[in-house]
Amino acid sequence: MTAPGTLDGTRGSARTPRGFLHGTPYLAIQAAALLLMTASVATRLWSDYPWLGPTLVVVALAAWAPELRLRRPRGWWFAYVAGIFVYTLLRAVADETAIPIRTAYVIDIDQALFFGHDPVTVLQSRLFSPERVTLLDVLAVQVHWSFFLAPHALAVYVFWRHREQFAGYTVLVVGTMYLGLVLFFLLPTTPPWLAAQEGALEGAYRVMDFVGGRVNSDSYQSFYASLGEPNSVAAMPSIHMGVTFAMYLWARGTRPRLAGVLLAYTAVMGLALVYLAEHYALDLAVGVICATGAYAVARWRALLPAASGRAVVEARPVGLESEVA
Repeated sequence: MTAPGTLDGTRGSARTPRGFLHGTPYLAIQAAALLLMTASVATRLWSDYPWLGPTLVVVALAAWAPELRLRRPRGWWFAYVAGIFVYTLLRAVADETAIPIRTAYVIDIDQALFFGHDPVTVLQSRLFSPERVTLLDVLAVQVHWSFFLAPHALAVYVFWRHREQFAGYTVLVVGTMYLGLVLFFLLPTTPPWLAAQEGALEGAYRVMDFVGGRVNSDSYQSFYASLGEPNSVAAMPSIHMGVTFAMYLWARGTRPRLAGVLLAYTAVMGLALVYLAEHYALDLAVGVICATGAYAVARWRALLPAASGRAVVEARPVGLESEVA
């Protein structure tokens, strides 16, 4: 029988008390470490102070190390937040290599796929006018920016309602980002709006600049500088499309009704990205391939259930105890 106040039957043990690892103070330290990384992205401090990013990663790792040894589901929050944070740091320097920036190949492929027409310029020629901002423009921008909230809102839902699948969701979302990151380094590609500014694509406008500039120019520039820059040539693949499709892939195995909604959201996201001149159709297709690859890894590791017509009751992830946070 264990002594009161201990978990291993020894009084005054020199070990770190496991009770502390279950307590509110330790949980607050863990949360603070993750929030610091999130705040540095939102404020762009990681870019202003190059030493800050690596420092925050080390601090967060130190705070979460005891938790990771316990192998509880909530430990995957470190992988989720720190994984995205490191991805952000690496994405910022992906265009600083000796590999030349590409523009023409993606235009040529899109035009070949659409019988000599470019989807970006076709949509904008019919629906966009640089003389005025329409409701369609505003809604398309809102769909684009919803990407910065939707995957994380779903992450909270998965952890709350399907905790045994949170590891799989993390691998799915973060894995999609890192597969895209490889191409950011190997194939830096200009988006349609930048290609138009360089004279390589006639008739394409960055709709987001028109909407943001007319609604609130200062707020838009600040927000875009925090989340959209640096690295304007990380267009291939579209992480917006990849992660959005990854959300659908998760839901199709657990919440079929939600999967239908997320599939529609993915389609709307794709149309918005092309209309806004943020991505080519090829960027979207490769983003979907990245998500599919990450999903295959999660399924291979038995971290996610197979797609089915009904909700899955349980799919216990490999390497995690059933103990809840």
